[in-house]
Amino acid sequence: MNKFDILGNYNTQIEDSIETCIKNVGFSYNEFALFYTLYFSDDGKCTQKQVSDEWFLPKQTVFNICKEYREKGWIELAQSSKDKRERIVCLTSLGKTQVEPAMVKFIKINESAFSKFGEKKSARLFALLDEFSDIYKKQVDNMSPQ
Repeated sequence: MNKFDILGNYNTQIEDSIETCIKNVGFSYNEFALFYTLYFSDDGKCTQKQVSDEWFLPKQTVFNICKEYREKGWIELAQSSKDKRERIVCLTSLGKTQVEPAMVKFIKINESAFSKFGEKKSARLFALLDEFSDIYKKQVDNMSPQ
């Protein structure tokens, strides 16, 4: 197996575990994308486009999730003052009550995994991934188009 395949296999294993964790906290991946983005945003707000771009989700998917959870009373939508086509999303108090336990559980699982892995190994892992990412990006950037 070549190194690219090995890297891909590790990435898939981690992503599968993350998806299982998301299901275990009670959300689909797409729902989690919205709620995670809202919960961890600096001001508790985001745009539908931001969720779509950051999580590589179709805009229509994000729109449908927002529609569903707006009807449930978990989120509110407002028009952006900068761009009338853009919708600002924020959690309602009901939404915060529903989402927070899942986010706390998700954070604890992640912190526990990194704690068991260790601070030094985590720092080393991130440094190596950062270095490899830079090298790979430069290789791709220097690639001649076909």
